Amino acid sequence: MNAWTRGTASEIGRGMMAVMAASLMVAGAAGADEPSDAALKADIEVLKTRLQKLESQVENRTVPPTGSEASNAFITLPSGLQNVQISGYADVSYIYNWNRPDAATGRTNRGRAFDTQSNGFTPQAFNLAIERPLDDAIPVGFRADLLFGDDAEVIHSTGLGTGGAPSDSFDLEQLYVTAKAPVGDGITFKAGKFVTLLGAEVIRSQDDWNFSRSMLFTYAIPFTHTGVLASYPLGEWGSVTGGVVNGWDIVDENNQFKTMIGSLALTPIKDVNFSVNGVTGAERAGDNRNDRSVIDLVATWKALDMLTLMANYDYGHESSMAHGVTGTAGFDSANWEGVDLYAKYDLSPKWSLAGRWGWFNDMDNVRAGFTGPGGTLLINGVNYFDYTFTSQWQLYQHLLARLEYRHDDASERVYFRRGDGFSEHQDTIATEFIYTF
Repeated sequence: MNAWTRGTASEIGRGMMAVMAASLMVAGAAGADEPSDAALKADIEVLKTRLQKLESQVENRTVPPTGSEASNAFITLPSGLQNVQISGYADVSYIYNWNRPDAATGRTNRGRAFDTQSNGFTPQAFNLAIERPLDDAIPVGFRADLLFGDDAEVIHSTGLGTGGAPSDSFDLEQLYVTAKAPVGDGITFKAGKFVTLLGAEVIRSQDDWNFSRSMLFTYAIPFTHTGVLASYPLGEWGSVTGGVVNGWDIVDENNQFKTMIGSLALTPIKDVNFSVNGVTGAERAGDNRNDRSVIDLVATWKALDMLTLMANYDYGHESSMAHGVTGTAGFDSANWEGVDLYAKYDLSPKWSLAGRWGWFNDMDNVRAGFTGPGGTLLINGVNYFDYTFTSQWQLYQHLLARLEYRHDDASERVYFRRGDGFSEHQDTIATEFIYTF
């Protein structure tokens, strides 16, 4: 309430008190002579007229704010921006690797997605999401996610920006338009750039159970797509989604064929969610013949009020790949496979513990594409395992804190260690703070 409104309200209050006082005077003057009653009634009518005028000014705001009050004036948004929502998060971390990889290896934690830099503080991400969700009044909407920080370079799509390369730690993570067609229970369409349907983990860090991402999230599936999706609800059973996109982590199409993507999400019984997701299409530049395909299964079970279990399985295949070299054409086919098992236990409304066991078999070393000591080409593939334990605290309403320990094992010496050496394992500890709004 600004100064003008407060002043007007005060005037109304005084006017009402005056009317009440005058009314009492009329009641108490029942035995008085006629001229006195007439004078009082006239005064009451004047006060009523003044009170009505003040009420009208408050309702219609006929007196505009001036001076410093102008900063509190209301802004009328265009009709298309009504009900727009703004949200986001800020994510910072510190990671220590006991292998202590040095500058010669870029101080890199191999096999990781976003937590790649060891022994230092990292501005992981600042996300700003602007969304106009669908509603009954206007069945169209949009969403835009702007991502800044080291995470933006990891998920950056080929073809977005000058030359398609990451641009100073900025990425347009999502930009799409939504619409709902009144067919049956309603078909929802999404057109633009959006995150993938595959996987148990996501890009938005506060929605994951652990700080670090699994090998499946890092290498088995894409991050984003650009294209069109259509989704139809199946009542209490779930929903089905299908679409056509340009491919994996690209904005501009790199060949003549499109990629198909789909998801069937089901809730067969209470507290159990299950989804079958898939993607297939030609992904290499200028190659229309050789498809890359992934089948992705995700299951979640709310076993107890405090305990939630989750599992994720992926199997991938790509035709005519040169083994040991990521994304290079050859005469053989490449395969990859993996499983992640999760458990999350809520010790209290503000404290939870989460664990993850992961296995990823990069059978032909085409997804990670790592080399061994001396630049050795690992054409026989690599088996990876990770054991991750995360404690999360809700420090304040909008602030999350995490402490995580992770142990990685591999069947080959692929992890960097101090002195330009290689190891079959690495251990890291990390802290993370996430502010959400």
